[in-house]
Amino acid sequence: MQTGRTLLTLITALAVNDVARQAAQLDIATRPGVSWVRVEAPNCCDRCMILAGKIFRWNEGFLRHPHCHGRHVPVTSRDKAKELGYVTDPMDGFRDLTREQQDRIFGRHSAQAIRDGADIYQVVNAKRGMTEIGRSQRARGYFSMTTTEGTTRYGWSNMIAGQQGRTQKRRLTVDAIYTLSRSREQAVELLKREGYILPDHWREDVPDIRRSLWLHNNDWRQGRHETMTTAQKRVQNARLRYEAALAGRNPYLSNAPVTPEILAQTERQYRHWLSREGQIYTQ
Repeated sequence: MQTGRTLLTLITALAVNDVARQAAQLDIATRPGVSWVRVEAPNCCDRCMILAGKIFRWNEGFLRHPHCHGRHVPVTSRDKAKELGYVTDPMDGFRDLTREQQDRIFGRHSAQAIRDGADIYQVVNAKRGMTEIGRSQRARGYFSMTTTEGTTRYGWSNMIAGQQGRTQKRRLTVDAIYTLSRSREQAVELLKREGYILPDHWREDVPDIRRSLWLHNNDWRQGRHETMTTAQKRVQNARLRYEAALAGRNPYLSNAPVTPEILAQTERQYRHWLSREGQIYTQ
């Protein structure tokens, strides 16, 4: 009985929050010049902490994980949001935590990396694309962790590696760095090499470095204001891929033929996103 009552209370609270958010979104849509700012609770998770204070357009929102305390607050401008204290620095939130709280929320190694000077965004985002290796029969007993996050063409880890004259296909995770390092000095050097501790003035240099990596001139795209939401883009991209397949063009490989499997795949994906209106629903 108690379990059922607790579950019912949780479901009711989530439903009320969803209705309130939808009502607020409808109100915002009728008021020009108003957007959203993401506000988080002090005890939020590491992922939500680095997203606190992010500004969203009136027709765009963010995904919430179960038990997420994040909420939308309408604002008229980013300056106004800063004035009201909604735009926060995640490092301020990190410093306000005790060492035990930092280790619990971020993980022991990740919290130590941030304390050693690593960029909080790089540390948290690197948890995406993680792969455990060394569990095969040929390498039994060896354990390490790598991630592909930040190793794409314009990923910061890859761009930092390029400035050092090397390429970066995968990068060590923070856990792997502190597990394999024999001293704090070695760990710090690896954090720099893997792009967790950023070079001086890195954020100011990124636009010029990224521009030097362009395959073609993208000046026309800089500063462009997008009018479509992410959900709308999912539907549009799926439709364009399906139409290309119907026209006999492979939407994935330009020189490859369109097989029945690809045609079926593009149709299935288009119907999937169309039925959901491009939305991603989480449990």
